[in-house]
Amino acid sequence: MRSPLRPGAASFLTLTLALAAAACSRPEPRTVFLNFDAESSTGSLISGWSGFEKTAAGDSFAWAQAREASVAVTADGPADRLIRFRAWPFGWAEAPPQTVTVWVNDVRLETMTVWEGPRVYSTASPGPAWKSGVNVLRFDFAWAEAPKDRIPDAADTRTLAAAFDWIEILPVGAGGPRNR
Repeated sequence: MRSPLRPGAASFLTLTLALAAAACSRPEPRTVFLNFDAESSTGSLISGWSGFEKTAAGDSFAWAQAREASVAVTADGPADRLIRFRAWPFGWAEAPPQTVTVWVNDVRLETMTVWEGPRVYSTASPGPAWKSGVNVLRFDFAWAEAPKDRIPDAADTRTLAAAFDWIEILPVGAGGPRNR
């Protein structure tokens, strides 16, 4: 009996079905949450960070104390993700607006203004920016200044850009971030 498919169509159909099966068997990307405290971020902070501190309300945080700060994030492979973080800039009277450019593995995502006071920021990251294993999430700031140079009677000599409370990386499906 003759196949109703054109020559080569059967191999194309077989390949398509194999790729679809492989895609269905891939694990769903997981949510990654990094709290800036000694207990949960050990080994994740690569460079550009100060030690851990606490706000008056008791929330832990760390300063990005350079114009560039990086964290290591483990991912399950390429997948679209939403990066969210809670941050606030170092400030003084007449401070210029702080901006941050977010990168994943040297793929530029977005530049945004970091406004006064703790706020949550988010940016989308395309699947091809991610790889299986350790990925580098980098924050590039417009400036980092020492409090002693900007605030009368301040003694802190660190150069500060912005404080980070947490970073969250969420998988993005057809309908947006999935619930945890």
